[in-house]
Amino acid sequence: MLPKVLAWSALASALLFVVLMLTAIFARSSLGDAAPLIVYWAAVPLLGLGILLAVVLLITSAFSSHT
Repeated sequence: MLPKVLAWSALASALLFVVLMLTAIFARSSLGDAAPLIVYWAAVPLLGLGILLAVVLLITSAFSSHT
């Protein structure tokens, strides 16, 4: 159960990162000065969270027994 939750959470975090980055890149002229703030304060932490969840998923799957 835990690996499924970790995997779906990592996927959701990665998808939110992609949405925010694409918004910051393609709507840069509309966002003005808010585009870098979106990248620094929303997208980058989501990327870090996704990487952290993926590492935890790898660790838990390495130590779990599959019978």
